[in-house]
Amino acid sequence: MILNQKQTTLAYRCPACGGVTTSMVGAFSLSGKLFRLKCDCHGSDMSVEKTSDGKMQLTVPCLACAANHSYTISSSVFFDSDIFVIPCSMSGIDICFIGKEKEVAGAIQRSNDELLAMLGQEDLSVLKNEEKDRRELCDPQILEIIRFVINDLNDDNAIYCNCKEKGEISCDIYDDHVTVRCVKCGASTDISATSTIAAHDLLEKDKLILK
Repeated sequence: MILNQKQTTLAYRCPACGGVTTSMVGAFSLSGKLFRLKCDCHGSDMSVEKTSDGKMQLTVPCLACAANHSYTISSSVFFDSDIFVIPCSMSGIDICFIGKEKEVAGAIQRSNDELLAMLGQEDLSVLKNEEKDRRELCDPQILEIIRFVINDLNDDNAIYCNCKEKGEISCDIYDDHVTVRCVKCGASTDISATSTIAAHDLLEKDKLILK
């Protein structure tokens, strides 16, 4: 396992609940076809896909437009920027934040303040994210272990669900865990992406049962 991989903090504002979903993203998280970051409210998700020429294709849900916006940025902007904020082109509201964790947190706070002023509210009752902000973020290295093991078990037909035949397995990445689920029957299990103990326990498994 390579320890010094490039990584960045990625966040977006959910149009369904108004909260900000945040996760660390490592370069190897994008080695697959698609990286998807989902809000805990299950009301939205954003995706990042590496293009054939090495750029990053982002699909970001928009709080203002209630639609998705697509952006293509270079890998250097994605991984090397201290802070890179993407606003909605129609409203100017910041909807996506990329960069170092501290700078991203600051940009989110400034965006919250601007929204407060715009809405004329005393608190972000529809944009609260205090509990999420206090959570640990996914560790990119642990995330890589989880993705590797899940892919390996799936290739060996060792992930069992409620389907009579092999299910259709997906991995949904949240702030602090990964949900492995079958798209067909809905059976699932959660795996912590902040605990090395959980990751190493997963390495010892020769099968995974979804309930």
